[in-house]
Amino acid sequence: MIKTKIFCLFLLCLLPHVVYAIKVPGLYEVEVSVTDQSEALRREALQTAFRMVLIKLTGDRQAPGRTALVPVMEQAQNYLQQYRYREVPVLTELESGEVHETMETRLWVKFDEDNLNQALRNLSVPVWGRERPSTLLWLAVGDESGRRLVGLEEAPEYIQAIEERASQRGITIVYPLLDLDDNAALRASDIWGGFRQPVFDASSRYHADAILTGTIESPVAGIWEGQWTAYINNQMANWTSESDLLVAVLDEGIDKLADILASQFARTPVFSGVNEVSLSVADVFNTDQYARVLKYLSSLNSVSDVEVMEVNESKIKFLLQAHGGELAVTQAIELGRILEAIGSSEDGSYRLLP
Repeated sequence: MIKTKIFCLFLLCLLPHVVYAIKVPGLYEVEVSVTDQSEALRREALQTAFRMVLIKLTGDRQAPGRTALVPVMEQAQNYLQQYRYREVPVLTELESGEVHETMETRLWVKFDEDNLNQALRNLSVPVWGRERPSTLLWLAVGDESGRRLVGLEEAPEYIQAIEERASQRGITIVYPLLDLDDNAALRASDIWGGFRQPVFDASSRYHADAILTGTIESPVAGIWEGQWTAYINNQMANWTSESDLLVAVLDEGIDKLADILASQFARTPVFSGVNEVSLSVADVFNTDQYARVLKYLSSLNSVSDVEVMEVNESKIKFLLQAHGGELAVTQAIELGRILEAIGSSEDGSYRLLP
């Protein structure tokens, strides 16, 4: 049984905020572990996969149980587009400390994006767009050899669990290099001690939207405990996770992070009514830059159509048809690294970044 405690959420004025979000792929697909390839088990796994996709799309862990989504849940089979089985290597840590690799059968499922979007739009269900913030993770582990920072190479079984949960929640985790610069700026004791400034100093080179620190250790035999701190948009949140399973502790760390991110960035119903949104983009000097802007605007999850209204020297005026209107478009652009607002984003004036 996993336990979670939320301790606090308060403003921090010291956090450097640079928006370098990532367009998250695979929001309409998911993998589910299965023990065989029978039809009965496949139908059961399909329902599980559909629930996971709805959580990924909405950012809401309770979404599959919401009354508004009952009509969609009952028709999961109608949205199935593709499925296939595959064998996946899974890493587990033995009691001896050795990492053991086994093979696991998984059912990969992809759902029809257009039809599912239309169903959610009809139900006025808020959906988290593809443009989502990136999170830099500083992970410290304590064991018989002491406390240390770990990354992609030092603890592959930890990273695999974290990556799988992040994929299930539709968020992106960035890992530090842990090179000489990182080791000079930040130590595991800084993470355990909750010292913010070394974390901010070491994180500044990575330009992530959010920072997550975590400490993992086993205070008593058979029990794992995680201490987590997230720094997002000048806010800080602390929580703990505890379980007899290491993967459950890691899962809850990522789940709570995703909950907090969704509460801040998934507030706009991008599949609500369609509204016209006009905006202008400056510093467009050639056809390659024009194509780049047009492709970017067309790719925004809330935008259904893009029309060029006026071309004036290095500035182009666009008219967008967008679900969720101006707020949805503005939030999506703010989470990108393609356009930068000129003055207030409410003016609808942007410039193309290099």
